[in-house]
Amino acid sequence: MPHRSKLFEHISRFFGLPFVLVDNSEYRNEYRKAIKVLRTGGNYGYAGGMNRGISYCLSHGAEWVIVTNEDINITGDALKNFVGQLSKSRPGIAGPSVGILDKKRWTSILGKGTDYISGSFMAIHKSVINKIGMFYEPYFIYYEDIELCVRAQKAGFPLAHIAVSLTHSDGTTFGQGSFLHQYYLARNHLLFVERNAPVGVKLYELLRLPKTIWEHVTKKEWGALTGIRDYFLRRFGIYKHL
Repeated sequence: MPHRSKLFEHISRFFGLPFVLVDNSEYRNEYRKAIKVLRTGGNYGYAGGMNRGISYCLSHGAEWVIVTNEDINITGDALKNFVGQLSKSRPGIAGPSVGILDKKRWTSILGKGTDYISGSFMAIHKSVINKIGMFYEPYFIYYEDIELCVRAQKAGFPLAHIAVSLTHSDGTTFGQGSFLHQYYLARNHLLFVERNAPVGVKLYELLRLPKTIWEHVTKKEWGALTGIRDYFLRRFGIYKHL
């Protein structure tokens, strides 16, 4: 990601705001001085990496923390518009990409409603973190942003859709439909339902499980089947091939 360093430096200087980059790997890279680089020394996933960045920002007096994926593209004007609207928003969670939860299964559907704000570009007020905590790290990646929004709403915080133009290359982490993409989505959906869904949704998902497994078998989605297996074996966090 070094080719993005000029953009990061421009954003930091333009708004007079700190830009914190969490290097969630074992490798060292060089970035410009305008960017604070936090090196975790290991792969803690989206949730773990973002939590370390959020902790740093809040410890340095941040009121709002904007978390974003490295594959987001946004113009300076769009970012300025977002920050301007954010400054007028009530404490809560805000972002440009929203979605809904399917009523029967609580699967996520991006692009409609405001059941959740996508963690690909999400602003979180410090009062939310102080009251409900940060991302749930056992997810590793996928559904942790949705859970944070569900928990925030239950605690009385609003979700705000701030419409600005950006592009997101979704699925670039593992590749759309890859083994790991299937794995984390399937495993974490069950964990998300267990932790957050109403009893009726939990019962429906349990009764539907044989059909769900059969659907993955017929599509040869071995990653999803492995994810379901690991959910019941209580194997969370990063996938480990056994």
